[in-house]
Amino acid sequence: MGETKAIFDRSSRVWIRHPDHDDDRVREYKSTWPRHGVVSGGVMSEQDKLAPPSVEVPVSSVVSLLPTPTASDAKRGPDFAKADRTGAGGDDLVTVVARLFSKERAGKLFKTPTANLGSNGAPQHPDKRRAGGHGPNLDDEVSFLLPVDPDEAEETPPGVFHSPPDWWAEYAPAVRRWETLMGTPAPIPVEFGPRGGRRLASVFAEWLMGLPRGWITHIPGLNRARQLKAAGNGVVSQQAFTAYLHLMNYKEEG
Repeated sequence: MGETKAIFDRSSRVWIRHPDHDDDRVREYKSTWPRHGVVSGGVMSEQDKLAPPSVEVPVSSVVSLLPTPTASDAKRGPDFAKADRTGAGGDDLVTVVARLFSKERAGKLFKTPTANLGSNGAPQHPDKRRAGGHGPNLDDEVSFLLPVDPDEAEETPPGVFHSPPDWWAEYAPAVRRWETLMGTPAPIPVEFGPRGGRRLASVFAEWLMGLPRGWITHIPGLNRARQLKAAGNGVVSQQAFTAYLHLMNYKEEG
């Protein structure tokens, strides 16, 4: 609070000046009232002027700033070699963000079920699939990268909301998130085929697509190949609902 300007005299019902320092006499306040003041308990004071906060930055400290967004950021991916090229001007915003959220920090996700999983033949180890010039599919990942044994694994009992974490290796965080969103534990992801090899269980593809148990796998007359085709040709219903809800809200606002 700033300097006291006036005091309300209850006996005379007028505002009087604050006593001067030279003669301590009081006089009726007839000066111009301050543009910004505070009245409290019969005392009017001038309000202190606001000043921007001051922040002292040590001379030796260096503040790192993000690059300015450019129009071309929407048309390109990260360029991790740009900073090493003479005259390139350093990393752009897309590259800086990619470095902050690298693939090593991201959770491992399963491949999306595809319609041809049931007709692709036996799964292969992802490394072998890549060596042949192709990317691994969901059947490859589940059959070779998960430590779960179909002979020993047991379905999660009722009342338990998460499957055993030791089934999932590096995919465990993603599975746990989807179990939480689905409200149901993941089923056993692998099974043994007619020749004794491990393969993707169609009930797991069904669960990955956000469908309730049996939506595809309990339909009479659908074998595994047709079940996987149905899962691969479908959409995640939760995503479809969210998309339609967004469109409907947009239409109503328009």
